[in-house]
Amino acid sequence: MAKTRITIVGCGFIGTAIGLALRNLYKDIEIVGHDKNLANTQRAEKLKAIDRSSWNLPAACEHAQLVVLAIPLEAIEPTLRAIAPDILPGAIITDICAFKSTLPSFVSKHLPEKVSYISSDIIFDPSRIPAGQKLETLTADVFKGAAWVISPIVATPDAVDSFAGLVNATGAKPIFMDVVEHDGLRLAVESVPAALSSALMLAVTSDNAWRERQWLAGSTFDAATVNVSLNDAEEVATALVAQREATTFWLNQIMLQLMELRDAVEQGRHDRITALLTKAREQRDVWEADWHKGRDQGYVPVDTKRPSMLSMFVGAQLASRMEEKPDKKPQDKTVKRS
Repeated sequence: MAKTRITIVGCGFIGTAIGLALRNLYKDIEIVGHDKNLANTQRAEKLKAIDRSSWNLPAACEHAQLVVLAIPLEAIEPTLRAIAPDILPGAIITDICAFKSTLPSFVSKHLPEKVSYISSDIIFDPSRIPAGQKLETLTADVFKGAAWVISPIVATPDAVDSFAGLVNATGAKPIFMDVVEHDGLRLAVESVPAALSSALMLAVTSDNAWRERQWLAGSTFDAATVNVSLNDAEEVATALVAQREATTFWLNQIMLQLMELRDAVEQGRHDRITALLTKAREQRDVWEADWHKGRDQGYVPVDTKRPSMLSMFVGAQLASRMEEKPDKKPQDKTVKRS
């Protein structure tokens, strides 16, 4: 019997991390990688996150039971259009986009019949995955403690249950949200911080003194601006503009905080500045502690048992029969006469 095939389109940080986790969970699978950048697939193969790569996108997705689109939002529709004719009935397609509200408008248009599309978003435990971590240092348990948002767009209940079981198996905690709720909650803690990092970078580098100042910029500046290089500018802009009122609200809130800090500096109020910075640290400590404690169990409504990879795509009862050992004797179901 042919191995279950999983295709990862986009072999960057998250795509490679998913490949590593799935390879650790399931030995009898084939993981195929595709990326426009040949260096990315070569690195993923070297790290053993994929078994092989294919430069041809439709060929890479052919016969795949699970397709992971680890690519920017703007690449989802053309990719889905290109691979649709080669997707198996019963397959699951997922993405890892941090902004989702536009997905339903085109997913159903291009998705083949009997194929499920489940959007997802992975938020790593910040204590396990620091900003700027290199791919080469990733381990198979990278998803332990992560929050994995599941947003079904076109999917059967069985497909959603199977996908949630797979998420649990990686060590992440599945959280079910529709795309609108997800984007509203994610804006203030994803897109706005990415924009603020860019604003800080532009402000500090906008004058001639930057040529000398840059040599004094160390780990503190790096931590404050690392998102500039990690985030996709087009995707962040799309998220900000799509939720203009919410974006404006959060930018105004941040400006109010900055104005309060500025006023305290102008007035020479050392005590007020200390109080503001201390409160911020306390709030961050609480947030960090909550991550260590883990999410409320009430938000994990699926079984944590690791699903058979075969059962995800052929059904649990059929999979159990197909996975029985050849020497296993069948049960005697004959009825004895008295």
